[in-house]
Amino acid sequence: MTENQKKSDKQYVANMTRKYFSGQISKKELLDNFPDYENDFKMRLLYHRIKNKPIKGWLFGVSKKTYVKYLNEIYEIIEDLETNTLRFKTMKRLFKELWIQSNYCSEPIEQMSMTVFEVAKSTSNSKEEIRRYLNILVDQNFIIKTSDKPLLYEFTEFGKQIKTDLDIEKIIKNVA
Repeated sequence: MTENQKKSDKQYVANMTRKYFSGQISKKELLDNFPDYENDFKMRLLYHRIKNKPIKGWLFGVSKKTYVKYLNEIYEIIEDLETNTLRFKTMKRLFKELWIQSNYCSEPIEQMSMTVFEVAKSTSNSKEEIRRYLNILVDQNFIIKTSDKPLLYEFTEFGKQIKTDLDIEKIIKNVA
């Protein structure tokens, strides 16, 4: 499948999901027209969230607060599908894990694949998406690869200066 086809499928799914939640189409129509989602993490996540939609109600359903949280998650996934922009919370989570792995920039980062996996799991992103964020940090010279065997990364002097949320936002704005 080409990149353009993937992008088109993502936008189609996002549009159909918006129609479903606004009441224009039924759940059956949405799920019947859902394109192949198995190869895309975000589409698969959206499919399963829609299929397992909690029932709001008073006696046996979920609370209004839980249902609102569910809707916010759905619309966040829709936003991710529609745009391919960098997200602050994902970059912040990646930085937090890198700081911990490097003992707050004093040691090399040894378990980069484990860090990528943990960030992917905690932010509901694919490992490829997190690698994209990591590659941006390498390209922008915040982190450098110091060794191939064993695979080691280190923060540069420029990267050690990144400590606040504002600094992370600047990185995202500079890339976009």
